[in-house]
Amino acid sequence: MSDLISVAEQTNSNRTVRGYCALCTAHCATVATIENGRVVALDADHDHPNGGVICVKGKAAPELVYHPDRLNHPLKRTRPKGDADPGWQRVSWEDALDDIANRLAAIRNQFGAKALALSKGTRSGTSVADVERWLGRFLYLFGSPNWVSTTHVCNWHKDTGFSYTFGSGIPTPDLAHSNSFLLWGHNPSSTSLILAHDIVSARSRGMKTFVIDPRRVGIGSQADMLLQPRPGTDGALALALIHCLMEESWFDAGFARQWTNGSFVLNIATNKVVREADLVANGAANRYVVWDEIKDQAVIYDPSTGCYERDNIQPALFGRRALKGKSGEEIACMPVFEKLGQIASAYAPERSERITWVPAKKVWRTALLLAHNRPVSMYMWNGLGQHTNATQTSRAIASLYALLGDYDRQGGNVTFPGLKVNDVGGKEFLPKDMAAIRIGREKKPLGPPAKPGNCTAYDIFTAILEQQPYPVKAFLNFGSNTVLSTADSRRAREAMMALELGVAADLFMTPTAELCDYVLPATSFLEMASITTSFEHRAAGKTHMQYRPAVVQPAGERRSDTWIIFELAKRLGFGEKFWDGDVEAGYAYELEPTGVTLTQLKESPGGISLPAQPAYQKYAGTSKDGAVRGFATPSKKVELYCETFAAHGYPALPEYIEPALSPVSRPDIAAEYPLVLTNAKFTTFIHSQQRALPGLRKISPQPTADIHPETAALYGIINKEWMMVESPRGAIKVKARVTTNIVPGVICCQHGWWQDCKELELPGYNPYNSNGANPSTLIGTDSADPVSGSLPHRSYLCRVRPAA
Repeated sequence: MSDLISVAEQTNSNRTVRGYCALCTAHCATVATIENGRVVALDADHDHPNGGVICVKGKAAPELVYHPDRLNHPLKRTRPKGDADPGWQRVSWEDALDDIANRLAAIRNQFGAKALALSKGTRSGTSVADVERWLGRFLYLFGSPNWVSTTHVCNWHKDTGFSYTFGSGIPTPDLAHSNSFLLWGHNPSSTSLILAHDIVSARSRGMKTFVIDPRRVGIGSQADMLLQPRPGTDGALALALIHCLMEESWFDAGFARQWTNGSFVLNIATNKVVREADLVANGAANRYVVWDEIKDQAVIYDPSTGCYERDNIQPALFGRRALKGKSGEEIACMPVFEKLGQIASAYAPERSERITWVPAKKVWRTALLLAHNRPVSMYMWNGLGQHTNATQTSRAIASLYALLGDYDRQGGNVTFPGLKVNDVGGKEFLPKDMAAIRIGREKKPLGPPAKPGNCTAYDIFTAILEQQPYPVKAFLNFGSNTVLSTADSRRAREAMMALELGVAADLFMTPTAELCDYVLPATSFLEMASITTSFEHRAAGKTHMQYRPAVVQPAGERRSDTWIIFELAKRLGFGEKFWDGDVEAGYAYELEPTGVTLTQLKESPGGISLPAQPAYQKYAGTSKDGAVRGFATPSKKVELYCETFAAHGYPALPEYIEPALSPVSRPDIAAEYPLVLTNAKFTTFIHSQQRALPGLRKISPQPTADIHPETAALYGIINKEWMMVESPRGAIKVKARVTTNIVPGVICCQHGWWQDCKELELPGYNPYNSNGANPSTLIGTDSADPVSGSLPHRSYLCRVRPAA
């Protein structure tokens, strides 16, 4: 079995093992120290392209291996769900996997393959990267499209959402060559120490930092400019910055003319771009009209070639003009760029400061410094993605970055070369007609269910409880504490209890696992082998691959998620597609295009880097047929005006919409719930994990919420005393953390509290009631972003009172 190591090797008294931490997407390079057969320390590997740092969570990983509450044997429920005593019965792996496979097959026969949903943890905060590709392969071979993730409240807006403007997700910030860095809605000091380390290094050589966050924490505490907006108003702030760049001509005019579709002319009456087909009877619907300032006349742009119908033109970015339509009608037009300026002018800093709470002079100065300290790189994450207006916010920030013109330029955000490997994710096995009926796709045709292909948990719960759009009967959870990682945990519990088959593979008996029929004991990353063929955050890591050996042998009957899914695949008839259960054969197949064998990789403890030179401004190149490469959008341009959005009835240009439940949008509710509720990750724990580890729990013993001293005084809240945080949907009990680091009028909670820590005699917390500390119970799923389905975890309404 590839994820186990020999007893002889395991009992070697003193040794070190090089690897990488798999607790989150950063994959910091590590050196594990083993003494008397036990891992006693995990430290940073300084001789590695992704090395030099490790966070407190990674350093505490050895505690995971030996924690007394770890699951050690497969367990089967013998009493009905909802019973105080589930009647867990220890069973063998063979019996558990055989029964699970048989029941899955029976459900598929009766309800179809689509009745299975598979939920995985997030790559950004679990070890699922080790197994994610194999889970997808299994699900698609089974025939189900229902792959459940948290991407709608995590990375979707920076990746897929960003791609609707640039044709790709946010590339890697080239911090080594940046003169400025814009960090928006992300605190890498708590969640991605690799990135934080590299920002600090770049700042030491003179790079300016600009941080936008309601809190003054991490990189923001020492930023050149810190803007602290009201949560959920980031879209208005982005439009304010766009206005500054346009009003003062601080934008990159050359990039805007040549590489954005800002020069496409827009029909003022319809707000749609004008096409050749609008002007001549035989014109093409996919060729666009721009105005040439040199000859003062219209010219046609063809996306298939990336060229205009004649050379030596200068596309206009401003100016109203009249075109004659094919029926002789006059079409009043303006360039898309000018229309974007009109939209942004409504949010000029002097106007928008009442919305965002950010002083106008700070916005102007930020725009000035960004424009005059290029190249600019940027990064954003889920601080922007947990709102009902998240997609349009992502579009506005992407448009702002387009105006700066540093995409794929040295010192900007660069798509660095990576390794070519065999894709084992299995998407080719899922028929297109099945992908088309993925749950949620009918309501979110451009969102996660369509691209990249993930369901939201709340849509799956509806399928379980209401059989809409069709019933889901089986639910597999791999490293996914679904009950805690979704809004409305009570409905999640109700859905889990209604399943015919629920299975959880995890390290601990989580609230999700408690509601399942089978609970399978998974290994931690230190107890299993794996490979990676890329490290995400640094250019040098993109072409670095590494085999990570198991550091110690698993206790009890723990098995890796990878082994579990390979074994289930064999039992369901997919053995041939899973190398007959040989995990290492699967790894070897992945590596084939690199020319490096698995044996060679094993013999290189720190991994192997393959040479690669970065190329910049790749969009300016040409393809084999001579066409301009451009961007991976319908127009081959950076799409300030999004063609895909227009075709689906969404606003084609970025616009600001108030959060669904805010002091502005719902003053009636704000009269009773006057504070803005948000949440944030913090340094000590990852999502709902690790609170049982004494080394970490002693740092953060209780759930807390940040509150400004002015707000605390207004409501009688005392620092370090318990308080109730109440929303229109529920209440939680947390300790007040009175701090000037949060803007007044905002309450910032933490999610993920449920687990006790027996060694420190610290309690667990009920995830469903008001004596618990689960902020997911404070919001529902009735208000969501119309494109992505994101939920308002970070912009809602609440009130506080002393708990006494």
